[in-house]
Amino acid sequence: MADQLVPSFKNQIIMATILTVGSMITATSTATASTLKITVENLMPTNGGVVTPFWFGLHDGSFNTFDLGAPASSGIEHVAEDGLTGLENTLPGNENFEINDFFQFDSTIADLFQNSNAGMNGGLQDLVTGENMPVLGIFPGEIGTATVNVDQQNISNNRFFSYASMFFPSNDAFIADDNPIEIFDSAGNFIGADLIVFGNQVWDAGTEVNDEDLSTVPFTLDSIAQGVEEGGVVTVHPGLQPVGSGGLLDFGNGAFANGDFTVDGFQVARITIAQVPEPATTVGLLVLGGLFFIRRRVAS
Repeated sequence: MADQLVPSFKNQIIMATILTVGSMITATSTATASTLKITVENLMPTNGGVVTPFWFGLHDGSFNTFDLGAPASSGIEHVAEDGLTGLENTLPGNENFEINDFFQFDSTIADLFQNSNAGMNGGLQDLVTGENMPVLGIFPGEIGTATVNVDQQNISNNRFFSYASMFFPSNDAFIADDNPIEIFDSAGNFIGADLIVFGNQVWDAGTEVNDEDLSTVPFTLDSIAQGVEEGGVVTVHPGLQPVGSGGLLDFGNGAFANGDFTVDGFQVARITIAQVPEPATTVGLLVLGGLFFIRRRVAS
């Protein structure tokens, strides 16, 4: 009888140790750092539009991407007109690219964020793009991901999420948050995000006339910053010129024929923010491993 109790008692000690270690790992992970995975999926149909390299920032809630009905910032202007964020040299194969080597731009959105209170208060920024042609962005059906580490002990610096990307092709259409998105609550608990950007959430920067002339839409470097200035304000985008009118939906034998985002229910992109690895998953793996170990000991 005593011989049977010893293995059982040892197994209980092993299991208790596994659970304790798992709890310690979870507590340590939560207390020090959190790795977030930002995923952007282009939900547009084949021959739809392109989501250009997708800028995002994690901040304290003070960064304002744009205001509906107000003039766009220089950062949004460059995103909406040319898909440029100021972080182009972080893209694979594009490490030596510097915007100002080609163009004399005012502040990009990366510049504005870095020099804002949000940026100087520990804000983080990066790009999400596709794997096939990362310099151009995320194509229909493609998924791009990026990971970023946030300091859990100073989570107030990174509680909110902002983003911006050009809807390509267009003169100055873009997608972006009109209000920062809370991804951690005030107590530091992770909320995350899972949202779909619909066609009626495509914005018009009001900075360039929507003439859909190929010489003003950035299909090449030569057409960057060549549009006719509009001097307007940010509004909901009225949509591209209809098929058959000689606009962008007719370009290249219908290369973007399914890019009419004014169609009811049109989905542009899905944006998700998740913690990786999830603490529960880590502990679960430890427990399963422990159970497997104990079963082997009993079996032997």
